[in-house]
Amino acid sequence: MSVQCKAGMALLIGMVVTTSSFQGVALAADSAQNSHAIHARITRAQAEKAALSRVPGGKLKGAKLEQENGRLIWSVDIITPFTKKMAAVQVDAQTGRVLSKLAQNPADRAEESVGGKK
Repeated sequence: MSVQCKAGMALLIGMVVTTSSFQGVALAADSAQNSHAIHARITRAQAEKAALSRVPGGKLKGAKLEQENGRLIWSVDIITPFTKKMAAVQVDAQTGRVLSKLAQNPADRAEESVGGKK
């Protein structure tokens, strides 16, 4: 086997190992999200309904399950009607109780995503 062929095989093996490592990281993140879902009594749909009840006429943007201060919560983002603000509503994933509602303007949201606060 030529030196070039061996080098090519080594490169290919390295690429497979690297790709597998990245997939492992993604699977670990999915697994963490799924383990939260297993422990949540409240479904995403139930959390979204509870959050929407606090923002009449709001439009659902998204929801995710998070661990915050030792508590499992659904963080639900809702676009408020007639404004450019977003309502961030936190719903307890065990009880379904709305814990907080925070109105944010687009600049606040951009700062939050850049700063990694959420």
